This record gives sequence, C-alpha cells and structure tokens, in this order.
Amino acid sequence: MAAAASSQVLWVAQGVLEQIVSCHNSFQPHHVDLQHLVNLIACIFQNAATTAASKGEDQYAELNEMINRLENVSGMRQALEDVRSISCEMSCCSSGGSGVDETTMQLLRRLKDYVWNAKVVLAMAAFACSIGELSMLMKHRNTDPMAKYVETLKGHHYTTVDFTVLQRIGLFKAMIDVVNTNMAFLAPSISRIPKEVHSIKDAISCFPIASYKILRIVLRITTILSKRKDSLESTIQELIELAKEVSLINNILQEKLLLCQRDAEKYAPYPYEDITKLIPRISISELVDKIMHYVRMQVNENLRNKHVLFLISDLDIPVEEIKVLNWLYQRTDRTYEIVWLPIVDLSTYDVKRFWELKQLMKWSVVVEPSRIETDVVESVKREWNFIRHSIAVSVTPAGEVVCQNALPMLWIWGNMAFPFSDRTEQILWNSIDELNGWKLDLLLDEFIVPDIRSWVENRTSFVCLFGGGDISWIQEFTEKVKYAAYAAGVSLKLVYVGKNKAKLGLSKTDLSRDINIIESEFRWRFWTRLESILYSKIRHGKTVTAYKTDIVIQEALKVVGHGGKGEPWAIFSMGPDTMVTTDGGTGLTIMSNYQKWRQDTTGLRFLEGLKHYKGVISGDVHGCIKVQLPVLGQVPGIMVCPDCSKVMDMFYTYRCCDE
Repeated sequence: MAAAASSQVLWVAQGVLEQIVSCHNSFQPHHVDLQHLVNLIACIFQNAATTAASKGEDQYAELNEMINRLENVSGMRQALEDVRSISCEMSCCSSGGSGVDETTMQLLRRLKDYVWNAKVVLAMAAFACSIGELSMLMKHRNTDPMAKYVETLKGHHYTTVDFTVLQRIGLFKAMIDVVNTNMAFLAPSISRIPKEVHSIKDAISCFPIASYKILRIVLRITTILSKRKDSLESTIQELIELAKEVSLINNILQEKLLLCQRDAEKYAPYPYEDITKLIPRISISELVDKIMHYVRMQVNENLRNKHVLFLISDLDIPVEEIKVLNWLYQRTDRTYEIVWLPIVDLSTYDVKRFWELKQLMKWSVVVEPSRIETDVVESVKREWNFIRHSIAVSVTPAGEVVCQNALPMLWIWGNMAFPFSDRTEQILWNSIDELNGWKLDLLLDEFIVPDIRSWVENRTSFVCLFGGGDISWIQEFTEKVKYAAYAAGVSLKLVYVGKNKAKLGLSKTDLSRDINIIESEFRWRFWTRLESILYSKIRHGKTVTAYKTDIVIQEALKVVGHGGKGEPWAIFSMGPDTMVTTDGGTGLTIMSNYQKWRQDTTGLRFLEGLKHYKGVISGDVHGCIKVQLPVLGQVPGIMVCPDCSKVMDMFYTYRCCDE
C-alpha cells in the first residue's frame, strides 16, 4: 500500500514530465551555499507561529544576525533576487493571475539555473517571505492603520487562518523537513558519490517530479492563505491534506537519502578511480556487442553489414564539429554510417541540450543517455580513453575495432581515409613525402576554401595564410606582402584564419576587402586539421630522431604553437611547392626587406627567394614554442621543438572550456 502511494505521489503524465525537464538547465548550474537561507526560513516560520506578546528581543536579534550573514555568502545576491522574483510570481497566482500549474512551470523556468534540490529551497524561501508579510499584517491590522491599508491594497484582508494553527497541524514542520532533506542531498559527501552508483542514480531520477510537486503544493498553500474561505474548517482540512502530501514526498526522499548516505560512508575513503574499479569489467568485444544492441533497438536496417563510426562525446560537442561531420557524411555514398553514443553525467544531464544536438545531426543516436548501462560508460572511458573531447571508434561490419579514434584522419583526409583503420592512416602518411609534404592542399580543402584546387594548380598564384589578433601587425604585414607580390609580378591571395579555433579573431570590418577571411566552422576545421596532423604523426610512432627529417610535423608544431597563444604567424605558398612557415616577426621582416632579396626572385622564383632569405636572417634566433593539445583518446607522446630540436617539456593543463 505504501509503495503504491509513493508511486502515485511521484507520478506525472509523460507530457508534463517533458515540460518539467525542459525548464531545467544543467549546463552550468548556479552554486550557492543555501544553509543560511534554510535557517532563515525556519526562523520566519517560528516567528509567524508565535504571538506578538511572547516575542522577545532575543528572537529579533537572532533574525537580524541571520540576515546579516546572508550578505557575506558568495552567490547569494543572485539567489535572493530570484527569491524575490518567484515571490512575486506566487503573489500573482494567489491574486487570481495565472493558474497553479502554469505558475509552477514559470517558477521552474525562473529557477532553471539551479540544481533540483536548490529549487525547492529557494521556492520555500519565497513562500516564507509571503508568510512573514502576512504574519506582520495580521498581527498589526488592528493596531496600525498603515498595516490595515497595506493589507487592503495587497488583497490579504480576507485571510482567516491563524498561523499558530499551521504549526499545530504540522504544516510548517512538514515544509521545513522537506527543505532539510533537499539540503542534505547537496552535502559534499553525497555529491562525491559517483553518479553511476545505483542509490544516487535512483535519487536523481526522482528529483524533477519531487521538486515540481513541492513547488505546486507551495503555490496551492499560498493561494489558500490569501483567499477568503466560506468555512474555516474546510480551509484547515485542505491544509492538513497538503501537509500530509508534503510529508509523503519527504518520506520518499528520506528513504533515498538514507541509501545515498550509506553509500557515501562506504565509498568515502576511496578516490573515484577506485570506485570505478568496482564496476564489472567487460571485454572490447562485449562492449561493441552492447553498443550494437542499442543500435539495433534504435536504428533501422540500413546499418546492417555496414562499417560504423561510434561518435562518442558529451553534450559539449562543438556545433562546428557536427557541421563538418554532416558535410562529410552526406558525401559518403553511404559507404559508412555514424551513430552517436552520448556519454553524460546524469546529475547534470540536460535533456533539452541532448535533443537540440540530436536535431543537428544527420545520423542516428545510439540510445538516450540515461539508458546507457554503467559498465558501458566505464568501459568506453577505460578501454577507449574517452575523457571529454569527441572520439570516433571505427568498427567493421564483423564488429572488429580497427581504430580507436578515426576523427584525426577524417579531419585531414575526409572520406578518402575510409575504411578509417590504423593501417589506412599509415598508408596515407606513407604517400606524403616527409621532406616536401608541407603543402597547401594538406592544410586546406574545398570545404574550407572552395577555390583551393585552382590555387594549388596555378604556379604563379602566391598564397599567404596568416593569423593572430594584433591588428597593427596585420595592417603592416599585409601592406608589405601586397607590395612584394606586386613587385614580383605574382597574383596574391591573402587568407586570414584567426587566432585559433576557440577565439573569434577579427571580422571583415576590421580587415581590408581583399583579404579572404576563414570563418565559423571553416576556421574550426583548419585548426582541428592542424592538431590532427600532430596527433596522427605522434600516434604512428614518430621518434625523437624522426622529428629532424619530418618537415610536416615541424611546421605544424610552429603554427599550432603560435596560434594557440594568439601570436601572429604566416605561411607562404606557391602552387604545389613546399610552404614556408614563419612567426609574425620573421614574416614581417622578410616582407619589409623585400628589396634586399628581390634580385632574380620574380615570378616562379618568388617563393624560393623568400625561403632563402628566411634562412639567412633566422640564424640562431629561437622563439620558444608552447603547444596545447586537447586529449583525443590518448595522451600525446614526446614532442621536439621545431626550431632547436630539443625535447619539449610536458605539462598537465586542466581547462573546463575554451576561452
């Protein structure tokens, strides 16, 4: 009987549940210590239920002290603004504005940036605000004309309930109890439990409905207290029923809290990595079988006997990445299929974000994130080294994993890399001359620059790629390049590719009209392609000695190093010849001194003369290179400085998002 009552209390129609979840933003929740607010709520309820004659100065002093403490709590100012806003929403509802259901959704939208348990605390704080106001007006209505006037304007003059009655029927206690239970779920000991543990997973699944129900009950109580009732007895009975409903919800939450607290004690001495070891290990073949089982449940027969890429990511996958993959996928002639396996933290799972991303993708999703089993999630992280950045696991029709991350070769060669295996990637690199492979068509394709083919084929077309955010350098540099190209009799293509893929860089309004600007996903593709060249080279075993002869990796390191710091750099190219890479200072010096090296460098010899002069002025100059690469499934190995050939130091950098 109790189980049936519990299931009934925490049940809503599917359509209502979708509305509730859509009102929640779990991407960057607003965190604030709400314990002082909880203490203040309890104090207001206690004062409201106490007669004016029995109050002493100590009670008011305690209340003042609590209020003063709030001012020193980080993030509390925003929380109090939200409390005031939802208090107004409650007043509108009680005065005959929106209905209870509609207002409940409005409150959830107003509190979208807080975790579910915090929503309950803030809603109860808004209710306590109304109770405090009503209490003051009722107690002073017969002694202070101003109170009578305000009460009339606010529409509270029909209130017939004595707040001491609310205490006697247990309403205040039920509300404080449910607030304290929600606060307990916010304790650090609970938050440290891995979200894959059953107790916390079960608790998280009921938070949306429990929070919705509590907010709805609070609104109903507010409405009852603010309106005239024909019978005081019927009013009390309504409030008693609502108090019971709050207590029942609290009992359910308490049961789940107890299980979570037991797990918190059980796992507290161990770091997260040790807890995950308790989750049963499965083999690679079992992992693939489980994922393919999801696929067969969700996706139609067109995947049968097809080569499949498991695109594994969280919900922070860049939109640019999806756009580029869409572009490649739609040009496959269906030689392979992509299925998305979203790996999320269920405690901050943003359902709305999931569906928004799914709508952008031209391919299928493996399964809704909450239905992915814990052992699958942990095996993906453990076996395929998935941390945060997307990976694409390449699987043959026979279920064999032939590459743990095919994205780098997709970014470099596109669909030419099919069937996306480690062997195919090695064959593609073998076809590129390490000494002369640093060419324009390695960095650009028709997706980034539609005219790239004509640029490569035209030997008199001088292409200058450059980046950085220093507008004064860009203006001076481009003017010098234009002069040199004109004097040498070559056609010039200036291409600006920004500072790096995470920053906006400069716009068309900042630069002259004759400069081609790579924007949006095209710029993202350019920088990701460069990073992928480095990853792919390292993954295929480039040793320290090999760096000295591999021009491709040397030059890619320079551009990624300068671009990652937003420093100016330039690449010069003519037709199919090997490109010349420089930092911003060297590039400007070369072009400023064109008169010194222009002899016999007109036309087709222009790039050759530029390369020779660069060698003359470089000498012993060494600009320190710092390269930051995201972890794409594997931690890169040894890197060698492209200028001085010293082995570069490696540091760990933890960063939650791009700048």
